[in-house]
Amino acid sequence: MRKAFFIMEKDADGSRSLPSVRGFMSRMEKRIAVISWMLFFFVLTVICVLSFQSGNATKALEKPFVESVTGTVEQQLSREMVLTITFYIRQAGRAVLFLILGFCGGCGLSLSFRRWNGRGRSVSACLVLFGISYFTEKMKIFIDGRHYAFAECLESFIFAALGYFCAVLFLFLLGRKKRKGAVSGG
Repeated sequence: MRKAFFIMEKDADGSRSLPSVRGFMSRMEKRIAVISWMLFFFVLTVICVLSFQSGNATKALEKPFVESVTGTVEQQLSREMVLTITFYIRQAGRAVLFLILGFCGGCGLSLSFRRWNGRGRSVSACLVLFGISYFTEKMKIFIDGRHYAFAECLESFIFAALGYFCAVLFLFLLGRKKRKGAVSGG
């Protein structure tokens, strides 16, 4: 005979309900976890689409944006200056995307896999985020007009890991505030 995983509690009106154990997710936490995972996979798709474009497609995509940024300058910029600005815009865009990827993944992972050891979750997340960073960068060797740079892979990973740890910190502080409010009766 198997023992029940949890014991039903009787409410004031005599009906049975699940116990309010800390291990169970509230409806709001479930929604946040689902939204986090959806955003994670959406941002991952955007990263893959942008990473796997040919060099010409990438230049065509960034040209209107770069022209709008450089068009605000009163003096005519040299070609080298425009290329430098383009480089920094691309680096900042990649950093923001990987930061968002790490944050969304961190929220989804922390809410979905609470029973896992915190270190195990963090190590697993960092391995997956590094794998994504490495894969999206390494695949560029097969794309015309693109190049592989391990330094860019590491930059992407660092921003993704930073996003992950920001999410963990955010959820920790939110949970701490929630517990503090529950203890004080508010």
